[in-house]
Amino acid sequence: MEEKDNNECPSSLDPKLAPLLLFGGGDGDDDDDDDATFMYSVRTRALLPRRSTDDDDMDATMRAHRRWTTAQGWLLMAPRRGSSPSPCTATFLWDPFTGRRIALPPDHDDTVLTHGCDRMCLLSRRRPTDPDCVVVVIDLDDTVLWYCRPGDLHWVEHHYLQPGTPHHEYRDCVGWAIGNLTAIDGKFYTDFTDHVAVLEFSPEPVFTVTAVDGDHRCPAGYTRCTGNLVESNGDLHHVFFSHPIGCSRIVARVSVYKLSVATQKQRSAWVKVDSLDGRVFFVGIDSLGVGASLDAKETGLKGNCIYYWGINGKVLNVYDMERGTTVVINPGENLPYDQSPQVLMPTR
Repeated sequence: MEEKDNNECPSSLDPKLAPLLLFGGGDGDDDDDDDATFMYSVRTRALLPRRSTDDDDMDATMRAHRRWTTAQGWLLMAPRRGSSPSPCTATFLWDPFTGRRIALPPDHDDTVLTHGCDRMCLLSRRRPTDPDCVVVVIDLDDTVLWYCRPGDLHWVEHHYLQPGTPHHEYRDCVGWAIGNLTAIDGKFYTDFTDHVAVLEFSPEPVFTVTAVDGDHRCPAGYTRCTGNLVESNGDLHHVFFSHPIGCSRIVARVSVYKLSVATQKQRSAWVKVDSLDGRVFFVGIDSLGVGASLDAKETGLKGNCIYYWGINGKVLNVYDMERGTTVVINPGENLPYDQSPQVLMPTR
């Protein structure tokens, strides 16, 4: 496994400004010439000055790559079409606050990180350098994923439903569950219709499904619920957004449940909680983006709050679990809202 510092990809972000919301570019079309990036500091509630592409190596690196965030703070970087070969145009995991890079196998046939396709990146461990860490790329439009371990020479493709069955009765449900996979201590967990599914690499991918108790579905009086899974302090949390009409743009209620793991005398169960143990959650409505949990003291934010954004990403909402109130923040008037923002935070 090759690890490089910011001597080859210089310039890094100031951790005192974290967490940051990154707007623009990302995993979009390689042919998009207007791929400017904008950063909003949640801590200071200010839009950062536009970085100059002429003299800023970090911005040049971002423009040369498509990127996917992870819950641990690392970014998966893949070169855009037409990028000139260089140390900064490879496929790698990147910590934008320190400049550290962990080399990954290249996508030779352009299938794992195909431009214009909906992908999500996960790490099974807190750090790519941790033993047995697995990097997973999920196709959110198809029933396939790819995985590798830092130091591998190639990606491995895995179809978790048999190819050629587009009308499989559980296809949509399974696809939604896979898109919510969340890493805890080397394994990936997801909610799956009154069950919890676990994906483990030993070394090939193996799924197990366990029944779980608890009424954490859409409460009475609401027509639709959306949600997102978040790992926090080693526990799996499910953030639910209740909508009064069949529209994800309006949130009338926010609820949080924590998975109580089974014992010899009791099955696993979702238990409603009224606190995040002083931490801060960042999530997207309807599973938009990777959910993240941050230490409130380290980020300078108020604890037990949930920061979330909607489908169009135009506003940042802050739900205070202690007060039961929501504050709306406008990051900026002229930001590109065709994509949900990506959360940048120091690696955990």
